[in-house]
Amino acid sequence: MTITRPPKREAPSPPEVPLPRREAAVRPSRWTAGRITALLIGSLLCLLSLGLLGAGGTALWADRTQRDQGYATTDVHNFSTSGSALATELTELGTAGVGWFYSPSVLGNVRIRATPTSTDRPVFLGIGPATEVDRYLAGVGHTVISDFWTDKVQFVDGGKATAPGAQTFWAASATGAGPQNVVWKPADGSWTVVVMNADGRPGLAVGADLGAKVPALLWIAISFLGAGAIFMAGGAFS
Repeated sequence: MTITRPPKREAPSPPEVPLPRREAAVRPSRWTAGRITALLIGSLLCLLSLGLLGAGGTALWADRTQRDQGYATTDVHNFSTSGSALATELTELGTAGVGWFYSPSVLGNVRIRATPTSTDRPVFLGIGPATEVDRYLAGVGHTVISDFWTDKVQFVDGGKATAPGAQTFWAASATGAGPQNVVWKPADGSWTVVVMNADGRPGLAVGADLGAKVPALLWIAISFLGAGAIFMAGGAFS
């Protein structure tokens, strides 16, 4: 007789216990308050340096390429009016801030040129105190050049003007047929440039340019470029 033994049961394996995860080490942030502050200061210095370098480059360009008989000269800008006069907005000389660059102590002589393009009649070109010019042109139809650089103008309605040459307040003036040229030594105060037909009749078109002798222009350019380079270096190392 054969006796069959029951199969031997294996003892159950103990349940696996998951090992605790190791928390990743927290690294301190590299962007500390001091580092952020330094970055902001460096960015501001770089932006400031770009403005100074741009101003210095422009001044150097004007000194090297825009000279005409010793005058740093603008391009010719064309203006016209159906009224009796073309007049600039008042220009402040010798004021604080940006006006310092236009102060008589920095500028040499100023040259204003106007060439009529619509008539062969005599024209008048003059510069005078802004208050006197305003009084003279009160009630007169004329065009105000509000921005010479962008040729921006504004028309003021009114009647005909009297002959400008009869006025006595002009600091410098010229009258005649063809191109007119006025050279003036700047003085502190508010000034306005006027172009008209010599008899004051309406209708005029001219090409005009401005020039100035700026003896210190080269040194101004070098100063701006040097300051810009210093600020740029400071911004790079911040």
